[in-house]
Amino acid sequence: MKKLLVLILCLSFKIAFLQAQTPEPTFINSDKGLKKEEILRLEMKDDLKIYDKRFDSVVLIQKEFQAKIKVVHFDKKLTEDIRQKREKDLNDLKRRRLRAAGLDDAEIKRVEDYFLHRERQPQR
Repeated sequence: MKKLLVLILCLSFKIAFLQAQTPEPTFINSDKGLKKEEILRLEMKDDLKIYDKRFDSVVLIQKEFQAKIKVVHFDKKLTEDIRQKREKDLNDLKRRRLRAAGLDDAEIKRVEDYFLHRERQPQR
């Protein structure tokens, strides 16, 4: 009887130990063959809650205007007032393009907040 109790106790410890060693599979550490960029893209799609062709449009528009705003922002020839006005004009044009891509005002705000928050975070 004692041996059976010891055996059951040892097996329960072994099972508990093995379960603690194998993590639950998650989206990121599961072997789906996805690259880091693809994973980040899927996370962004879920965070923004924008799908289908509209998401692709949002990404293209954001990349285009991010590059243009960056050029204006770092142009040393411009005064601060002119720089701010050009950045504001570019942001207004970006909003119009996002609206033309089929986004409503709430989605545009979510996109702007997402990318503003993402720019302030250190790169992964």
